[in-house]
Parts: sequence; structure tokens; C-alpha cells
Amino acid sequence: MKFKVAVIGAGGIGSNLLRISVPTLSQNILSKKLGGIEITLFDSDIVERDNLYHQGYNISDIGKFKVDALVESLRLFESSLISFKPINKDVSDSTKLDIFNLVIVCVDSPHARIITHSKCRTWLDLRCRGDNFMALDYNADNNLIKSLTDLEQKDGSCQFEDAIQTGNIQFGNASAAVFGSQWIIQHLRIILSQNNAMYPKIRSESITFGTLRKYI
Repeated sequence: MKFKVAVIGAGGIGSNLLRISVPTLSQNILSKKLGGIEITLFDSDIVERDNLYHQGYNISDIGKFKVDALVESLRLFESSLISFKPINKDVSDSTKLDIFNLVIVCVDSPHARIITHSKCRTWLDLRCRGDNFMALDYNADNNLIKSLTDLEQKDGSCQFEDAIQTGNIQFGNASAAVFGSQWIIQHLRIILSQNNAMYPKIRSESITFGTLRKYI
């Protein structure tokens, strides 16, 4: 049976996360030892022109569901070691996330985060805003997780409101994607009991200002 991964969100973080990690996983000894990896991607959004600046989509993708456009771009890596399942819906309370070995939240939705934290044993939560990114995982202290996850928070974008109009595109989303890709590899090494495997430490950082907060 394949190792099942769910990625929630195909926007600024999720699209870059998969474009970085999939080429490696498609030919990696870790994938082979796990019997292959199946990635299910959740997102109800459609590609818009504003998404082209920082999410890696092309003009020809405009009007398509993000999950379909993203999976199309990754099909050349598909093999017995890695496969994809796009679902053009958002996660909800009825989504069966407990069937996955790993769930990665890449969408700025407190509701999606809370569902994942409560239903999943093993998860990674990636967030960004402007040039800042935050990473939490299932190893974090419960009180810390709750303090940083509030249902009253509004859903948001990884870019500030006028970023595209002013040209002030920022890349916290790319930092989150790089962190997530490194975390995934180390997670696979840990579950396969490889020597010297270690999770990257959870953190909140700004590309401009450095570490914003350390979690011990």
C-alpha cells in the first residue's frame, strides 16, 4: 500500500511545495522503500491572472481548477513511485483526513487548520504573509498550537493587498515551501528509521528581519 499524503491548498505555498518536492520524491530511494507515494491535493480555487506572479501557474492555466493545472504540470514525474489525485474541493468537517499518513496544510484557513490538527495524527502546518512564514508540526506543544490557531481569524492571501498592483511581491510562500520540502524528506527518513534524521525546528521567520519567534 502506498504512503498517502494530503496537501491542502494549491496556492502560494502548496504549488511551490509540490514543484520543489515532487521531482525528488519521484526518483527517491525513500519513496521506493515506502512502496510509493500517493499525493491527494485539495483546493476549490480556480487559477486567476493574479496567481501567475508567485504561484507558478501559466497563462494557459487561467480558468482551470488549481489542483488540475498543478497536477497536469507534474504528470511527467508520475510513476510507480509517485501518483496524484486532484480534488477540486476544500476540506470540511466531513473530509476523511484520517486515512492519510501525512497531512500538510498550505492554505490560510483557520478552519482547515483546526480540522487537520484535530483529525490527523501526523501533520505539518505551513503559513505565510508577505515575506514571513511560520511552520508548526504535530510535535508542537498543544497550548502553542491552540494559541496560534484561532477560528476568528479571517482567511487570507500570502501577498499583501496591494502587492501585485505595486509590484511588491514577497516570497514568504517560497520560504514555507522550502521548509516543507526539507521537513517531508526528514519525516520520511524518520519513519524509515534512518540514521541522523531530524525534523527542522518549527519557527516563524521573515526574510527581511530574520527570526521573529523561536519555539522551544
